[in-house]
Amino acid sequence: MTPVAPIAQPDPARPPLLTEEAQDIMEHVNAGHVPELLHCVRAFTPVQGATHAQLTALFTDGMQLDVTTPAGTSRHFVPFAAPAPAHEAVRATVAAAMQKLGVKPDGRVAHWPVVHTRTLSTHFQRITVQMDEPLPWAPGYACRFDVPGQTHGRPYTLRRVHPHTLTAEIDVYCHDGTLGSRWAQGLEAGHTVTARGGRQESLPDFTAGPALLIGDETALPTIAALLETWKTPHPVHVLLEVGDAAEETYLEDVPLLPAAQVQWLRRAGASGDAIREALGALTLAPAAVWGALEVSRAKQLRKQLQAAHPGADVRIAGYWRVNEQH
Repeated sequence: MTPVAPIAQPDPARPPLLTEEAQDIMEHVNAGHVPELLHCVRAFTPVQGATHAQLTALFTDGMQLDVTTPAGTSRHFVPFAAPAPAHEAVRATVAAAMQKLGVKPDGRVAHWPVVHTRTLSTHFQRITVQMDEPLPWAPGYACRFDVPGQTHGRPYTLRRVHPHTLTAEIDVYCHDGTLGSRWAQGLEAGHTVTARGGRQESLPDFTAGPALLIGDETALPTIAALLETWKTPHPVHVLLEVGDAAEETYLEDVPLLPAAQVQWLRRAGASGDAIREALGALTLAPAAVWGALEVSRAKQLRKQLQAAHPGADVRIAGYWRVNEQH
């Protein structure tokens, strides 16, 4: 297991912001903007070789980051680049870090023709597009797609990228007639989709030992890509929670190594008891954990796993919110 360095307690003279807005900002940043936090680590702390960072507290004048390196985890205070409300101050600090490091923001906007579409299961729709240039794809790579009715679009994971043909597959989980579902189900060959930027999922070091993958339907494209490209000989246990047994066909075309064990769980309400019970029955302590679920459940599971396996690198992302228009 990776040794964990002692983490300093917050300065009592600097009380953290405890508002619901501050909590929402931290959850949002930790779920989707770890690369930006790492820019702040590299620009404004003495840490070398950081592999992960989490925003653990916000203050009126800065933010607290827990930074992971191969040597362990340490805590650092990063002053805000400019006085402003917390969400604006975080953005300004990230921008200042990128400027200091000479990193340019990903302003790419691509218009990809749809080659064909295919229904994979009751709720999954696969959209194959023709890209205009190669992408730095790896499992978990996502773009934000323009979706009618949504101001900022929707992020969707690219299930596969084929560099020789410059095509990509986007698997969209469609349910409840949401905006993203209607958009995906209405696409046909010849239509064009607009993709903005690109974001790589923050993954733990799966070579460190036994691994655990956890997810609901929205995590299936990333988990499928991880299993398809799995290279470590360490065992990997996969817990997948779905509301419809028909989704269990999703991994049928993914070759699984002998060390991989996939466990399908049926969702019964919003309590998440199935996953919690399955975690309690694990016989092998994981060294690396990755998962993605609804935001509030991701937060609960993250705390549960960190408490149960303090030596593990635990990364549980929130991919969606209850009542959010997907």
